Amino acid sequence: MTKTIDEKEAFIALRAQGYSFDKIAEKIGVSKPTLISWQADFDEQIKEARYFEVENIINKYELMRNTRFEAHARLLKKAIDELINRGDDTELECLPVKDLLSLIDTLEKRLTKDMDQTNLTVE
Repeated sequence: MTKTIDEKEAFIALRAQGYSFDKIAEKIGVSKPTLISWQADFDEQIKEARYFEVENIINKYELMRNTRFEAHARLLKKAIDELINRGDDTELECLPVKDLLSLIDTLEKRLTKDMDQTNLTVE
């Protein structure tokens, strides 16, 4: 029995996503021995599809990292502005200066770490 192109494409996509032969057999209704045979036949296509799966995850992470970096940068600016304002006032409200200094130090370290990570390349 000839398997359809759709079944083969589904196999490639599911293998790229890390599904086991058993799960794929269950999902697309093709026997496990056939799937094992397809693994050899479609190895290059699976590797390529897996690459794009990983690339999508990395892109999603980059977005999250960029968003986190921006949030830390904004918060750092506000914390520094608040420290400057408090330095001009005689009253210190809410957060003790030592805690504000600690927050600034923590945010600067996080921003530096994120900046270092943005220099990494994925091959």
